[in-house]
Amino acid sequence: MFVKQLTIFVENKFGRIADILDILGKNHIDIRALSIADTSEYGLMRMIVSDPSAAKTLLREAGIIVKITDAIAVPLDHTPGGLSRIMEILRGGGISVSYLYAFVGMYGNDAVVVLKTDKPEETVTLLSQNGITPLGNV
Repeated sequence: MFVKQLTIFVENKFGRIADILDILGKNHIDIRALSIADTSEYGLMRMIVSDPSAAKTLLREAGIIVKITDAIAVPLDHTPGGLSRIMEILRGGGISVSYLYAFVGMYGNDAVVVLKTDKPEETVTLLSQNGITPLGNV
């Protein structure tokens, strides 16, 4: 199972993040998870939102470069070692993680980690075989 994730190219320009968030907020698009990483010239904003298609359309209309990609969202115990267990499973399966970010608060006591791997289908299968069911909608 995969979730739809927005990847937004953000110019390193004063107020640009605020502009993006304002567009989403004014159009009632809820941000469920968010990660921002920067380089010297631009940033990459990755997010899981309530309506990825509408968000993509709105942001593109505003001249913002955005694409929708598949990511894997995995619930994990919000306890010490919860994330380590998932990483050990992936390492044991020879799967590399390109990036990840996590959030808490939407699934009771569970946290959720969003990740991108070099072998997405194998990742879902391997995690499922180990009793960890990736989420379809976040």
